[in-house]
Amino acid sequence: MRVAILQSDPQHRFVIGEIIERLGHVCIPFSDGLSMSKSLPRSTVDMLMLDWHSTGLSGLDLLKSMRSGIGERVPVMFASADGGESNVVRTLSAGADDYVTHPVRSAEFGARVAALLRRAYPANTAAVTELGPYRFDSRQ
Repeated sequence: MRVAILQSDPQHRFVIGEIIERLGHVCIPFSDGLSMSKSLPRSTVDMLMLDWHSTGLSGLDLLKSMRSGIGERVPVMFASADGGESNVVRTLSAGADDYVTHPVRSAEFGARVAALLRRAYPANTAAVTELGPYRFDSRQ
């Protein structure tokens, strides 16, 4: 999966990127909201990781503008140093799926990312599907 990360702090961007890559995903890092907003319409991503504070466009502004373009299916998680209750509530109300504060705890953060991706893109676990007289075997 491709995960776009907006983090203005280089250290936080590095840590989050490493966790995402350890999970086996491709990381697309951005340091400011404006460059992310210009890049996303020309590429496909499976998840957005946003920061509340960002230069150019804030994470919240980016979330509001991108939800209309990327739809509701793409999960959005905020990772920010600002854990104020009003900001968390505003973010979740605007369409974010999760919110964590810095410093992120590696194992928990990875589990949250995996859970969001699992819900957004459920794996088809049935290898054989039967529909009336027809049988479809995806392994063959």
